[in-house]
Amino acid sequence: MVLTGYNTDIDFDGTTFHVQTEDKGRENPYIESLVYARGEILYSKRTAYHDLVAQEVDAKAISSLMERQHRTLAEAIRRGRLAKLMGADAAALEGASDQDGAEAATILGTAEGAAGPSLDEVILEYLKAQRGKAHLILNSGGDQDFVYGATTEVRVVAVDSQDRAPQPGVQVSVLFKSTAEPRRLQLAGGETDANGVFAAPAALPEFNGGTSAVVVTAESDLGQSEIKHLVHR
Repeated sequence: MVLTGYNTDIDFDGTTFHVQTEDKGRENPYIESLVYARGEILYSKRTAYHDLVAQEVDAKAISSLMERQHRTLAEAIRRGRLAKLMGADAAALEGASDQDGAEAATILGTAEGAAGPSLDEVILEYLKAQRGKAHLILNSGGDQDFVYGATTEVRVVAVDSQDRAPQPGVQVSVLFKSTAEPRRLQLAGGETDANGVFAAPAALPEFNGGTSAVVVTAESDLGQSEIKHLVHR
């Protein structure tokens, strides 16, 4: 089984970075994250989880690993750690979009080496700093089926990562994103209630010939969290 991945757009200093993290499945047990900007791959990170497969852990453990890798990469970008890539280092990455992620990461590693710590080191530093601190987790509330042209209730529950306490007042945004028109559409928005629950109807557009997803994003003092649901016919 392949788990649903994460996609996050981050605006920093006039540039939109796109972070994509996906599970390659137990037959190819890797979690892969790619960072794009201006159509180029700026960074690639793969984390193997062969040991988890050998231990026959459930999907929740793998999903947690995927969420952590995605979140730490996104946070590194928000803190400006990747901003230099769009400056002097961008020249070293010219044409990287025509290479695979591993080659792009090698080029990036060389460029970073002269300027300071690698992104892997930055992420490790961030994880150490965050150890013991709660962060926001967004869980899907019940079975939801997203079909083109239909209206579906989006229901999520926001909790903290330590004691799973419900988080009221979390800002929630529900977006329709697609590779075809309309490419981006606001479906719903609001705050979680006293039980950490957000629920709202989402009217999906008709099939547009592209690949589409409903992306639910939540944000609070504990950080950001995101859930993506693919839309089908």
